[in-house]
Amino acid sequence: MLESFNDKNQNRSFRGKEQNRKEKILDSAEYLFASKGLKETSVRDITSHAHVHLAAVNYHFQTKDGLLKALMDRRITPLNQQRLELLDNYENRFGKGSVPVEYALHALLAPGIKMCFEEPDFLRITGQIASHPDEDTYNIFVTNFEGVFSRFNDVLSSSLPQITDEDLIWRIHFLTGSMIHTWTSHGTLTSLSAGICKVGKQEDLINKLIAFCAAGLKAEDYSHPTEQDEQDKEN
Repeated sequence: MLESFNDKNQNRSFRGKEQNRKEKILDSAEYLFASKGLKETSVRDITSHAHVHLAAVNYHFQTKDGLLKALMDRRITPLNQQRLELLDNYENRFGKGSVPVEYALHALLAPGIKMCFEEPDFLRITGQIASHPDEDTYNIFVTNFEGVFSRFNDVLSSSLPQITDEDLIWRIHFLTGSMIHTWTSHGTLTSLSAGICKVGKQEDLINKLIAFCAAGLKAEDYSHPTEQDEQDKEN
């Protein structure tokens, strides 16, 4: 009985040490991917920074892609969970199919803006993936969002019955671009605007992004005049 108890304690201790080692590797990978670049960072760079042996990376992640996938899971899984919890709350409040666009956008955008302030290294990595997409790396990234965006597509479709399915997909595509650009580049806005725009409270940034995206989702169709249209007006 005593032997069995000691074995269990040893196993718990081993699992705890391995979990700590795994987190150290992920922390180092996140920092180096953000500061040096995804392609420029080698597995040996990560093991050196984390003060672990190469075998530890092989044990926990197998490959560099496996490490990147684990890094994505660590950040995006709780992000998506927060989004869905907010959306569930709004559906309970307003009823399914009746969530106002601004509230659906709050559920989608607010957790990501919170991440901007709390996990800036991870957001720099997403900026690299979005700006210089490598197909395999991009697939690792976007597969984390497919289920969540399908849910939000359904909610927005119910909230915007006047928008065709095709147009809604295009508008969500543009919305996603605005969201990722805000994630990765909001810190440069103060200098780009010569000090006019300053990033202060999270809530202010969230509200500005919601106002912009809601207007785009609800916008009327637009058809730019052709050269022939302009000539007809002149005549």
